[in-house]
Amino acid sequence: MLSNVLEPDSIAVIGASSNREKWGYRILDNIISGGYLREVYPVNPNEDEVLGMRCYPSVLDLPHRVDLGIIAVPAGSVPTVLEECGRIGVRGVVIVSAGFSEVGNSELENRVRDIARDYKMRMIGPNTFGFINTHLHLNASIIPQMPEKGGISFVTQSGTFGLALVDWAASQQMGLHLVVGVGNKADVDDSDILAYLSADRHTKTIMMYIEGIERGRRFIDVASRIRKPVLALKAGRSRAGSKAALSHTGSLAGTDRIYDGAFKQAGVIRAGTLEELFDSALALALSISPPAGSGIGIISNGGGASILAADLCEDLGLHLPDLSDDTVRMLKDVLPVIATPANPLDTAGDGSYEMFKDVTEIILSDRSINALLVIYVHAEMVDPCLPAEAVIDARRGCDKPVITSWIGGKSIGAAVKRLEENRIPNYPLPERAVVALNNLVRYKRILQKR
Repeated sequence: MLSNVLEPDSIAVIGASSNREKWGYRILDNIISGGYLREVYPVNPNEDEVLGMRCYPSVLDLPHRVDLGIIAVPAGSVPTVLEECGRIGVRGVVIVSAGFSEVGNSELENRVRDIARDYKMRMIGPNTFGFINTHLHLNASIIPQMPEKGGISFVTQSGTFGLALVDWAASQQMGLHLVVGVGNKADVDDSDILAYLSADRHTKTIMMYIEGIERGRRFIDVASRIRKPVLALKAGRSRAGSKAALSHTGSLAGTDRIYDGAFKQAGVIRAGTLEELFDSALALALSISPPAGSGIGIISNGGGASILAADLCEDLGLHLPDLSDDTVRMLKDVLPVIATPANPLDTAGDGSYEMFKDVTEIILSDRSINALLVIYVHAEMVDPCLPAEAVIDARRGCDKPVITSWIGGKSIGAAVKRLEENRIPNYPLPERAVVALNNLVRYKRILQKR
């Protein structure tokens, strides 16, 4: 069971080291400093003590059986270590060691896989950065930072993307649950972890970075039954990218059109860039519920920004409906004389608290508007926190998604922080906000088909 790997009650770090440059040191140090409160045993025949803990020469010498073995030894030693883990009943392993199919050594990888299967151990890797489980305070990875607890789980074949996600989440004040590096996927693959995350109560949104999928039919079957948003970035679309994927994790990237069709069939939202992947996850994780339809409202204190957003909405197939007569009448009562009550709405430069609160409440009350984008272009004469507080106050009690784009330099930092603290997705450019909003609508359509 994957729970024995991702929710272990006890861990052996095999290859634990006093050398700060070794993966065995970094992983053990991360486990301890992360606050994991269950049993941890360093294992290395060449060390008596690591980080103040007794070090055992072999897993065969451990005082108790462990759920999880994290293996960070040279590739050639992995089969022997796996055999020992199997003999004492270790339930799962994470192999951080590299030097397998990603460098053409498929024979060794197959041997390792067969040993794990013979002993009925689930195996993540080889060639993985490990994993993080924030709800267990467990950083069983080489990633130095423990993210805050939250509802986003990330499955990736790239260690650097794992690092990037943790940094991004911290910058957005976003919480994560699981960050899992699948590595070469000799045993546990994307489909296995998707099935686990489907039933996991802490996971609300799933992100994936994929270089190749070996069991395509199972992936479609598992993904199509998940009642949570699944976002995927598939790399290796080009010939050069496909070749790089093979040397990175030993994955055959495959024909891109096949993946495109598989994702659509499975109800997976495909992101075109890492930026879109992260931006869309932010919107999906923070929105109270997906929009009821594709009717989008846009408010801005700057006409140019709202026009750009409206153009992209049309390009993506999002609908900007005309406002009702009642909505127009209410807007006329609060807008400057020079402003036109329409969608998109330009407040003619008025970025005051009163203006943004009034127009946000009025447009959210329009039945044709299913989601709202509020854009603020900073002008020095206005405190950018005031329109931000207006949006925060106007959104209270409303279940329609509201996302924002505060545009400016360092002077808008406090306003952006207030939006993030109140779980309103904010983007530095309106185009990024529209793309994230479009994926909210796409997810609603996926739910309607299920």
